[in-house]
Amino acid sequence: MRNICFIPLLFLAHAAFGGAADRITPSHSQDIWDRAAGFSGGHVYSITQTGDGYLWIGTSKGLVRYDGLNFVSIRDIDPSVETNLAVVGLVTDSSDQLWLTDDHSRLFRYSAGRLVGPLLDSGRHLHRAGPVSISRNGSLLFASETQGLVEYEHGTARVLLDPSSIPSSPTAVAEATDGSFWIGTRDHGVVHLMVARGTAEVQHIADLPDAKINCLLPIAGATLLLGTDKGLLSIHDGRLIQETDRELGNIGILSLASDRDGVVWIGTDGRLFKADAKEIDAEGRIHSMERSAVRFPVSSLFEDRAGDLWIGGPDIIERYRTNGFATYSRSAGLPCSHCGSIYVDDHASLWFAPSDGGFFRLAHGSIEPINVAGLMHDNVYSIAGAPGEVWASRRNGGVTRLRVEDGGLRATTYTRRDGLPENAVSSIYRATNGAVWAGTLNKGLGRFKAGNWHTFTTQDGLPSNTISVITGNAAGEVFVGTPDGLAQLKNNHWATYFVRDGLPPGPIESLFLDDSGTLWIGTSKGISFLQSGTVRVPTSAPEPLFGEILGIAESNGWLWITTGTHVLRVRSSALRNNSFQAGDYREFGETNGLPSAEGVKRSRSVVEDSRGQIWFSLSQGISVLDPSAFARPAFPVTIRMDGMVVDGKLIAPGDHIRVPSGRRRLTFRYAGVNASNPESVRYRYRLDDVDSDWSKPTASREVDYTNVSPGRLQFEVMARDPDGRWSGHEAAMSFEVEPAYWQARWFQLGSAAAIMLLAWGLYRLRFRQMTAKMDLRYTERLAERTRIARDLHDTLLQSLQGLSMKLYGLTFIIRDRPAEAQKTLETIIEQAGQAITEGRKAVQGLRSSAVIGNDLAQAITTLGGQLVAHLSGRNSPDFRVLVEGKPSDLAPLVRDEVYRIACEALRNAFVHARARQIEVEIQYGARQLRLRVQDDGRGVDTRILREGGLAGHHGLPGMQERAKLIGGKLAVRSRLDAGTEIELTVPASIAYTRSLVARPSVSGRQALDDGPLLDPDSHR
Repeated sequence: MRNICFIPLLFLAHAAFGGAADRITPSHSQDIWDRAAGFSGGHVYSITQTGDGYLWIGTSKGLVRYDGLNFVSIRDIDPSVETNLAVVGLVTDSSDQLWLTDDHSRLFRYSAGRLVGPLLDSGRHLHRAGPVSISRNGSLLFASETQGLVEYEHGTARVLLDPSSIPSSPTAVAEATDGSFWIGTRDHGVVHLMVARGTAEVQHIADLPDAKINCLLPIAGATLLLGTDKGLLSIHDGRLIQETDRELGNIGILSLASDRDGVVWIGTDGRLFKADAKEIDAEGRIHSMERSAVRFPVSSLFEDRAGDLWIGGPDIIERYRTNGFATYSRSAGLPCSHCGSIYVDDHASLWFAPSDGGFFRLAHGSIEPINVAGLMHDNVYSIAGAPGEVWASRRNGGVTRLRVEDGGLRATTYTRRDGLPENAVSSIYRATNGAVWAGTLNKGLGRFKAGNWHTFTTQDGLPSNTISVITGNAAGEVFVGTPDGLAQLKNNHWATYFVRDGLPPGPIESLFLDDSGTLWIGTSKGISFLQSGTVRVPTSAPEPLFGEILGIAESNGWLWITTGTHVLRVRSSALRNNSFQAGDYREFGETNGLPSAEGVKRSRSVVEDSRGQIWFSLSQGISVLDPSAFARPAFPVTIRMDGMVVDGKLIAPGDHIRVPSGRRRLTFRYAGVNASNPESVRYRYRLDDVDSDWSKPTASREVDYTNVSPGRLQFEVMARDPDGRWSGHEAAMSFEVEPAYWQARWFQLGSAAAIMLLAWGLYRLRFRQMTAKMDLRYTERLAERTRIARDLHDTLLQSLQGLSMKLYGLTFIIRDRPAEAQKTLETIIEQAGQAITEGRKAVQGLRSSAVIGNDLAQAITTLGGQLVAHLSGRNSPDFRVLVEGKPSDLAPLVRDEVYRIACEALRNAFVHARARQIEVEIQYGARQLRLRVQDDGRGVDTRILREGGLAGHHGLPGMQERAKLIGGKLAVRSRLDAGTEIELTVPASIAYTRSLVARPSVSGRQALDDGPLLDPDSHR
């Protein structure tokens, strides 16, 4: 689409000003589609619209549908349609049924996406058009040489005129307001038909200057407009009126149309005319018209339900927005883009002051620079006025009053020398009582009354000496906006309002006092209003109303507001009540005819004139809006689903849609049908079981979902029209996402069962491991206790038994042989001491690990201290314990056995080795636990080491058994007179219970105050 705004379609007044260079005319937005812009082409014969919002275009290449976004040929919708179908007539009846005729005078009905027909087919097809139109009650009228004049009412055909009475080559058909029917022809003029009591009376109108009738249009009363190749004619009460308009008397009239307000549109070859209903008299004579130039013959005209005019021609279609903003722009002759403050006087002249300097008046289509009082060389910040005079506040030149006298302007300027507070005046207000108020940039507020200036400043109660905007009412109250707050002058007393009183923060940019006495306040942070002495903020207002409010005006209960990025309309009662309904708010932009949606920061940039028109000063020009524009609700938007894209493949909506498993991205496409303003449509959507609520409004027409879970789902979408009303129903698309095999129920149940079995197996395995470990510990303890029991049996018990026997024998010799008894008793005492020693060893073997705690180094140090204490009186060896690495808790079994091996090695070193130095090294390695006991004593014969120890002694074999029990390795290295080294290594996976934890090293000689002494008997 080519969006050509504000240029070619310029309606001119009937009295032209010639080619004056300063001539300027407001323009409306115009959109043009040709082949390059997406239109399928063909000569456009007719245009209509159905209730769902679609625009239908009948062309020489077939029927085309337009939704505001794309042109779609009917052949793409219904492949069964004839490829050579040329649509020359197209209408929609009161039941929203679409009818069309082709160039063979055949009648078709389009219903539910299918073309039905031809209807009433006699089998005799002429290569001629069969015109169609709508009767007064909304029924279809169809004229054909082969079918007659037929009326379709609620789907039932009624023949009004027999085919034999139809003149040849009918070109147009219409029903007048008096109930009579008119048929225009190619060669025989126009036929008038009266149908009464089942009979038809046919009348031919004579004296036509041209027998070829191109189009017919009934208007008010019994008047019919006729478009011919030789001008526009009218028939009133059966009488021909040949001169309806002098300009239209000799040109070919190709198309006629009227809109809902009675405006008549007239299309010719290269011109388009517009005549308001009030400019057409009862006989059809046109007294005034607006006209424009177009680039092609206008073969069809149609006003859609939004009030836009559609214009068709050869291979082109245009849309002209009659119901919108008219704009003055720089491209059309405006001397500025940013035109600053504006004022419209009581003669409808527009005064404006560009931001880059100068002062101008637009009157009667001409722009006049104001070359008095140096205004063209100064910046005018604000404009105000009253009948007969205009006031301008200036950046450097104070305040200037302009009066129109004798066709010229008389200027009077006031500056500081005249009593004005300052020459830099930012805002001006002219009260109804004649007083003029001037707000300065830094010196407060000046009032001009009775020829004198009076100054008000912060000392008089103003919030600031910088004044941004001023307004007032007929009662003499004055309201002053400043960067710091609002001031109200009432009964010669200033009342002030600040942020603490409810004002939004930020400087006040605009003020507007409506007819109800409500003061609307626009700040840089939003809108508020002052009512009955209280400032209120409409907290439920739409989001743009919380930004910078630059201009405010009111018309018919609507506030028209400009911000830094929006032009909008809001119902004033909704703001006052802080309650918003659909239709209370609407935004406007370039598609509505605006040059931009960006307001300007000047006092009075939005104003209402005496005719109720609203004027807007914007960043790219000045726009004006008729008060009747946008009075009707926006045309409802119909929403449709276009399908779902799965891995690049489009799936159309339908039943039983299945999406294969493994597809990660689903893209849903949808669109709202709005032929006039698709850019303003907003959407919300949701996907069942994925979205908990509707999405936020968005302009996007597609949405992506990824990793959608399998199951039956439904996507829903709704559309919102420009007035904020959501469509009454949503479009939906149901589908099913197939599960992958791992998402199938059988797989999930099987997997759950397998996991349960695996968990049970792991539990059983762990149970067995724990049981085996407990059995092992039990077996170890049992073996240990069996060994100790065996030791007790083999040593202590046998010794006691031997002692018992010797004591028994002693009873026989004690009297007779006392010397022998003495020796025997000494032997018994010696054997008893040995038995005590052997018993003590056995008891020492039963000591639990609880004695040594969990600190192996400390336990060995304590043991060494006991052994040192036992050797008191002798030469005690130098003993120390070294720790390398980060100590870690040992497994209880490993801890006990390592300790017992260390005990055995230390007893041998202390008692039998006669060592001078004994060293124990404990190394907590990442791969193994290492214990090394080393002395410099007398050593052990290598033969004894090879044999595994002395016969009858269990020291070395016992250490080997203990090392093997915990999965460790024991190495004994010794020679006679060369000392002994015993090294034990245990794998880390067996030795440790958790990660290594740093502990301080223990070394040196240590002695404990208490503790059992170890028996020095050798087990080496």
